[in-house]
Amino acid sequence: MLFPIFVVVTLAEIYVLVSVGQAIGGLSTVLLVIVTALIGSTLLKQQGWSTLAKAQQGLAEGRSPAIEILEGVVILVSGVLLLTPGFITDGLGLLGLMPWSRSYFINHFLEKNAERVFKQRSSVFINKSKNNNSKTDNKDETIEGEFWEDK
Repeated sequence: MLFPIFVVVTLAEIYVLVSVGQAIGGLSTVLLVIVTALIGSTLLKQQGWSTLAKAQQGLAEGRSPAIEILEGVVILVSGVLLLTPGFITDGLGLLGLMPWSRSYFINHFLEKNAERVFKQRSSVFINKSKNNNSKTDNKDETIEGEFWEDK
C-alpha cells in the first residue's frame, strides 16, 4: 500500500520541481527548496520544544501526556516530510507543524482509530518492593500482578 503512494508522490514532486524550474529557473528553484527547508527546520525546532514543555507540564500536574505524544509523532512525521526535497512534501510538513492543523490531524486519526486503540487489552504488572539496605535473599517475597493474553 505504501509503495504506490511513494511512487505517485515522487512523480508529483518531480513534475512540480520541473514546472517551477521552468517558470523561475533552476537555481531559483533550488534556493527556494533550501529556504523552505530552513524555515521548516526552524519551525520544527520551535514546535518540538513547545510540545516537550507541554508534556513536562502535564506530567508535573499529574496528567497523562498522551495528546502531547501524538503531537510529537505528527511533528516527527512533519520533520521527515520537510527533509524530503520538494514542494508538496514541504507543504504537508509545514501543515503538520501548525498547531491548528496538527490538532486536526490528531482528531482525525483518533476518530478513525479510536475503536482499535481502546479495544485492545493491555498487560499490567505491579511490583511492590521494599526499600531496605540489607542484602537478604528475596526468594520468599511475593510479587502481585495481573496478566491478560489476547487470543
